[in-house]
Amino acid sequence: MSRRTGRTGPPCRSGQKVLEAQENESDRADLQVRTEGSGAQQAVIEDVDQDLAALGHASMEDGTGRADLTTREWRGGVWPERRACCTHERAIPIQEVVEALDVPEEGVETLLCYLELHPQRWVELLHPTLSVCKVSCYDGPKQLQKVTKICPPVAVVLARKRMAGERVERCDQVEFDVVEVADIMGWQLPLVKRGLRQLQWSTDRAGGRSGVLVEFSAISFYFRSYGDLSPEEMDVLCHFLHGRVQEQERTRLQQLTACFKAFRSVAFQSVLSCVQHLDRSRSQQLKALLSEYFDRKKERGGAVQLEEEPEDLDTNELLDWEEQVRTDIRRFLALRSDEKFSGRAVARILHGIGSPRYPAQIYGRDRRFWRKYLHLDFNRLIQMATQEIIGFK
Repeated sequence: MSRRTGRTGPPCRSGQKVLEAQENESDRADLQVRTEGSGAQQAVIEDVDQDLAALGHASMEDGTGRADLTTREWRGGVWPERRACCTHERAIPIQEVVEALDVPEEGVETLLCYLELHPQRWVELLHPTLSVCKVSCYDGPKQLQKVTKICPPVAVVLARKRMAGERVERCDQVEFDVVEVADIMGWQLPLVKRGLRQLQWSTDRAGGRSGVLVEFSAISFYFRSYGDLSPEEMDVLCHFLHGRVQEQERTRLQQLTACFKAFRSVAFQSVLSCVQHLDRSRSQQLKALLSEYFDRKKERGGAVQLEEEPEDLDTNELLDWEEQVRTDIRRFLALRSDEKFSGRAVARILHGIGSPRYPAQIYGRDRRFWRKYLHLDFNRLIQMATQEIIGFK
């Protein structure tokens, strides 16, 4: 469209800005692949659901889950009318889940928001918090044993470690998930954290430092969720999340196409065509198109239903490129045989899209693969990359 997406062309004599159309559609293609690349694959969605379920199941299995029956709305399907689990407070360290799933923080948070907006409210998001607590005693193991007598959360942590078979008699420090401990005890998290911080100060008349250091770290997603989901319920949740992600991706691509068509319909082929005479009717036409777009969006409650766009890339052309693409994928995997890749990760690199585990600052240096196949379908690249990864193993 213009020389840069979001900018207009050079000014004409009257001081007005004009839209100048480009013959190629590189900007549109770049935005399109970034929209496709920002979505979450179904395998990632399943990992998120399994992480949430595992956190809840752990407390149910060790006997700490609450046994109160909770009534839920049920309109058919697999959802039970009464549930034994009354939700648990849990936390997932953001940096760990971002690196494990190779999804940006906002992507994981979006999936959690979808679960919160589900009619069954499977997740209730709370403010992010520091979930890892480390208690260190400068005076050695004996001081830690004294701390257990005045701080029940520390006593619970050591008791659980002892039940797991660990030797805690010689420990002078302990690290634990403070959110999980607070939920097990049925205490409010702020009160538990305040009690732990107070361990750093002496309670005798002299006052001062007690020789105990309490540190909180690992900013985490903090939420309430159920821990007794059945496999059928997990499958339904995965399909629900995957459907929402796919729907959002299609909507964003359709909106991108609508904006592209609107600007292109009023753009000049060259700035020279408006030097002598400025056609103000194109400005009015663009305003009308934008007004119609937002009016339709408002009427439909924020969503715009647009016509499906046919694929720009002909199937025969894709077949012509397939052999070369597969060869490059095998070369890439051979050069980085000590690293692990998913099909989506390889497709992102071929489209020039960075991710937490595969940042553009590192993988963008190798121009033999970075952004090489920007013109090819992203989902088709995922399929070919996945097949080559399976064959490479």
